[in-house]
Amino acid sequence: MKHLLILLVACTLSVQAQTWGNKEYWISYEYTPKKGEREAFEKAVATKTKKWNKTPETAIFTFEILNGPNAGTYERWVVRKDRTFFDQDFSAEIAYWDKNVASTIADESGQQTWRRFKGSSYGWDNENATPKKFYQQNRVIVKQGKTNEFLRVHERFAKLMEKLEYTGNRTVFRIENGGNTREFAVVYGYDQHGGEGSGTFLGLKEGEDLEDAYNKMFGYDAWYKDWEANRSAIELWGSLAQKMKFRPDLSTQF
Repeated sequence: MKHLLILLVACTLSVQAQTWGNKEYWISYEYTPKKGEREAFEKAVATKTKKWNKTPETAIFTFEILNGPNAGTYERWVVRKDRTFFDQDFSAEIAYWDKNVASTIADESGQQTWRRFKGSSYGWDNENATPKKFYQQNRVIVKQGKTNEFLRVHERFAKLMEKLEYTGNRTVFRIENGGNTREFAVVYGYDQHGGEGSGTFLGLKEGEDLEDAYNKMFGYDAWYKDWEANRSAIELWGSLAQKMKFRPDLSTQF
């Protein structure tokens, strides 16, 4: 019995290590400056970033929300981490923030941890890529037990993008900690509005549209069925679409 218990524990730890090891975490923070203190907030954030976030390991990227109910709020993102990130001691950095930046803030989200779904991502794996100028972020709440129905079309669409040599990018995140764990964010970045600024499908044949290509790849009427399943999996009251602008002046410089 003792040997059996040891074997079961070893197998459990092995499965956990494989599961945790395959996850990529992105950590976000949202800050709304006090009225009349936006300039002071930005100056304090820029100084803190230069002092504490100078390397690829400590890098942080800042984005300003441009529209919707959160316009004027800033999002700060730490990217591409594994679970060992959370074992570090950030107490000195937090103390510096509390002393030098916190007084300019009216509202904040606290730390939120997101998991990036690699199978639902395209054009998002280059760790050395320069952030795009703008990002469209569509957040939704997915019904309990409907994650697979929501993700299926995103996973398949990522495969279609690869096949059709899409020049843009797209990814899917889900909150793992610090918020509603049924909240997902579908995000893509671009450098210009309109035209081919957000990407084009180089491999799309003349006279063929994306629905045709999707059905050809995944079966008759797959486009309609998959998007309908996706829409049915979403609790519409939780939907939010917003545009963000990258702020290199408030981000790690390489």
